[in-house]
Amino acid sequence: MEIKDIRETKNLVFDRKELTAKIISEIAPSNKDVITLLSRKLSIPEEAIKLKGIYGEFGSKEFKIKANIYQSKEGKNKIEKKTKKEIENEKKEAEAIKEAKKVEKEKKE
Repeated sequence: MEIKDIRETKNLVFDRKELTAKIISEIAPSNKDVITLLSRKLSIPEEAIKLKGIYGEFGSKEFKIKANIYQSKEGKNKIEKKTKKEIENEKKEAEAIKEAKKVEKEKKE
C-alpha cells in the first residue's frame, strides 16, 4: 500500500489541514490501516487524524481518501463529533483494559 498525490489545504477557521490523497492497494484498505499509513508518512500522532472517507471505484486499485489533520487529539475532539460507533469502540477498549488488569491482578494473588 502506498500513498500518492497528496494535496493539503489549510483551514484557519478550524485550525486543521484538510488532506486529499490517492492510495494504491490490491484490496480496499481499512480505516485503521489508512490512519496508520498517514501517521507514518506525515509524522503525526494517529489520535490527531479524523478520516472522512475512503472512496474507490469497482475494479480499480486506486482509492481516494479524505482526512482532517489536527495539531493534537484535544483539538480534534473539540471540533469533530464522535460517531456512535466510535463511542462504542472506546467503551469496548476500556472494558478490555479493565478485564486485562483484573486477570493480571488475580494471577499475582
